[in-house]
This record gives sequence, structure tokens and C-alpha cells, in this order.
Amino acid sequence: MNTFAIRDVADELAETGGESTESLRTDNVSLEVMRFEPGDEDTMHAHGEDEIYVVESGTAELNVEGDVTPVSAGDIVHLEPGTEHRFQAFENELVMTVVYAPATGTYE
Repeated sequence: MNTFAIRDVADELAETGGESTESLRTDNVSLEVMRFEPGDEDTMHAHGEDEIYVVESGTAELNVEGDVTPVSAGDIVHLEPGTEHRFQAFENELVMTVVYAPATGTYE
């Protein structure tokens, strides 16, 4: 069993200036904790794996292939493999977990 507190991981990212860290990895799934602040940039990109984002705190916009949707704490978003996306317009600290299935990098 693996356990960790998302807030602790986000605080560590804030201290180190990082935007994400992989907190869990198996052959079938990986989980990252992500943290953005106002002024941060997330470039448009896609992954070869399914992605499930869970917004833990904060507000922003999710740009999915030009279609922009607001996201905030409590929202869950699923993106199919190959979906171009980026997070933008960070109004405050945005903390999310993202689950990749299979594990991120499997299809790179």
C-alpha cells in the first residue's frame, strides 16, 4: 500500500518551484500531483494514455483543442489518448492529481 497527502506534495512543489511530481507508478497506472500559480504556463500537449484529472483546489481554465472550460475544486476531467490540451488562466494556486492509464510514457 502507498499513501501520501496531496497537500504535503503540493507544498513540497511550492518550496522547490516544481509544477508536478510522479507520486505513484505501476505498470498499469501512474499518478502525478500538479501545482500551478497565476502566471504559470502549461503548453498545449497530448499524452498517449487516458488521463483523469481531479482538481483538489483552485480555479483555472482547461483548453481542450480550442474548447475552453472552467475548472475548480471538486471537478473531474477525463481526456482520451491523443487529446491536445493545456491548463490556463490560473486565478490562484491550482492543485490537481492526474491518473494516467496505463502509466505515463507507455506509448511515447
